[in-house]
Amino acid sequence: IPLGSRIYHGRGKQPLRNILDKYVPRALIERPKMGFSLPVNQWMKGPLRDWAESLLDHNRLREEGFLMPDQVRKKWDDYLSGKEPSHYKIWGLLMFQGWLGSVN
Repeated sequence: IPLGSRIYHGRGKQPLRNILDKYVPRALIERPKMGFSLPVNQWMKGPLRDWAESLLDHNRLREEGFLMPDQVRKKWDDYLSGKEPSHYKIWGLLMFQGWLGSVN
């Protein structure tokens, strides 16, 4: 598509905008970019809990020898009880443990 057809009055994606105008309300098209988040917090306390428990198992952590099992389990327990509201630290531990399991 020629550049002149792709950009109109400084706005890109003009062919796509023309098509969307027919099917989608303009308010949804003409808005700033927005990010989205995944419900990781709810997943870790729900459907991913068994997976997380297996990755953060005290014996597993001790055998692998990379992380301090007592501290990791305390973080996990604090998270589950609501004492640690942020899931980011736990998610990082889970990603490390998942990676470690894939390379062993």
